[in-house]
Amino acid sequence: MKKRLNEWVYEWLETYKKVMVKKSTYDSYLQYATHVTSDKSLKKLSNSDIQKLINNMVVDGLKLSTIKHMLTLVRQSLKKARSLGLVKNLSMLEDLDLPKKQPKKIKPLRSDEINRLLKNSYLTFYGDFYKALLFTGCRVGELIALRWSDVDFFNGVLRIEHTDYKGELQAVKTAHGCRQIPLYGELLTLLTKRRRRAKGSERVFTNTLDRPISYRTVLDNWHWYLETIGIYEPLGFHVLRHTFAHTALRSGIPIKVVSAWLGHADVQITLNIYDSIDETDFLKATKQLEQSFA
Repeated sequence: MKKRLNEWVYEWLETYKKVMVKKSTYDSYLQYATHVTSDKSLKKLSNSDIQKLINNMVVDGLKLSTIKHMLTLVRQSLKKARSLGLVKNLSMLEDLDLPKKQPKKIKPLRSDEINRLLKNSYLTFYGDFYKALLFTGCRVGELIALRWSDVDFFNGVLRIEHTDYKGELQAVKTAHGCRQIPLYGELLTLLTKRRRRAKGSERVFTNTLDRPISYRTVLDNWHWYLETIGIYEPLGFHVLRHTFAHTALRSGIPIKVVSAWLGHADVQITLNIYDSIDETDFLKATKQLEQSFA
């Protein structure tokens, strides 16, 4: 049976690391492992496959330290794979290019961009999917995997328990990833309307043939949609998760709650990635400081 990189990293963590390190350390490893998205078989793994992992993280605005942690996991897991005869050598880890400086932090969408995204969603078949990403802060695979049985209209929550891998459901990798997100306002309205129109698929979001969504298809459509509504900056789906987190924190929701909704193992992860200070925050804090010393 072929072992693929993304599967092997989790297998290596489960088999060789789980009982050897503290639970908090292991949970951090699992968070970094979510960025190992390549499904290339170990025997066919090339330098360009590893470089693509790095490039994707740079585009998503992730910190250089996070990229290095991901690479450490990949390197250690592949060293073990070599000792087991799963790979011949580690040439795929040579001459990798890391960003020379800290990647620019991803910025949340501006209010005018959010309005354009929401008001023009009728232009694309996947408009509801994009809005749901914004309203929940879910990862793309988690929302693709969402089933109607995960939507609890009675108790007003979404249960995030699975992610999607090439059309198949897989359990989320961490206890923190298994979580509940509140059904509220626009999100509740959106899902109620979709439920009434559902054709029979167990998935909440499907393609035009009522089958599970392909990540590549919806990503290509996303880029087209952004250009159509006048947003020309190259943005990945992560900007929607970032905007959700930023909006929730700015509205005064405790960071511990936001962190739980995002499925983070530690609130420090949420702070490091999302709790940035923008000009509005700075001016508001300055005014509060002035009043304190008045």
